[in-house]
Amino acid sequence: MKPKKQFIFICIFFSFFQCKAELQFADLPIGGNIIAVDSLGKDVDLKKLAEPVLLVFFGYTFCPDFCPNTLSKIKLATSQFSKEQKSKFKVVFISIDPKNDSSETATKYVNFYVENGIGYSFSEETLQKILNQYAAYREKTKSGFDHSTYIYVLDKNRKTKKLIKSTDSNEVIAESILRLSSDPI
Repeated sequence: MKPKKQFIFICIFFSFFQCKAELQFADLPIGGNIIAVDSLGKDVDLKKLAEPVLLVFFGYTFCPDFCPNTLSKIKLATSQFSKEQKSKFKVVFISIDPKNDSSETATKYVNFYVENGIGYSFSEETLQKILNQYAAYREKTKSGFDHSTYIYVLDKNRKTKKLIKSTDSNEVIAESILRLSSDPI
């Protein structure tokens, strides 16, 4: 291996396999701002939300597992936040079941878990565009839906900076909110 290629390989190797990786943010080519009309006929523009950090999550109100678990995880991750820290983020719950969930229902659902949340439901056509924009997955099953379980972390410019997996720790959620709400990343 040539020295230059060897150096690049070593840099890549150590950046991926550090013992404790630092929380990383980057402009991801998916997600971002949503401009649409919801199921109640209200204009939606995520840039108009005041909070500097948005946690965007796709789900549905009759979800038996991932949705309640993820929203509970966000609640637990932010339970020690001060009132000021809680004002720095909002959970945006986007229903993947527009036949059964209205924006009002989705908002009530998310607010059952976290007080600083908002829910949206869109027409099937608009929802499909948003799912494509976020590279999110949804498939109808006999008992409901299989769907993506990522939390998309958006900064104040509504750029997607991080994807949080359902298996990530509460600390990753909390630190993502705190860092993005205070750092000009």
